[in-house]
Amino acid sequence: MVDFVYDKKNNTLTGHNNTWKVRSGIPGKYSPTPTGMYTIPVGALMAGVSGYGVPHNNKYAAAPYSYRDNRGFSWFLWMGVDNLGVHPDGNVPGTKGCIGIIDDDTMSLFNIFKQLNISEIILQVK
Repeated sequence: MVDFVYDKKNNTLTGHNNTWKVRSGIPGKYSPTPTGMYTIPVGALMAGVSGYGVPHNNKYAAAPYSYRDNRGFSWFLWMGVDNLGVHPDGNVPGTKGCIGIIDDDTMSLFNIFKQLNISEIILQVK
């Protein structure tokens, strides 16, 4: 069963009765997330600061990562392949192939991932 779908044509991530606006890649420099099915492993969600009920890793809150939404919240969900992940994209527009969430507030998506990441999460990129 697919939990989330990243639609490259519409630049959206949908799942659990929600839709978020996204971007992936940097035109002429980095390709978007490759099409396919991704099995996100248990415990793959990390926050840039402590206190959110998931492992915390300062690298996601500091340059060059700075995976923050426009409210300053930083997190990263590893997709289980290479360095690909889902994360806020509110600093410098574009990603190196990850799925960057461009909504101003990404806490709702983070909380869904936190709830689900006690088991594998299936993400389809089409």
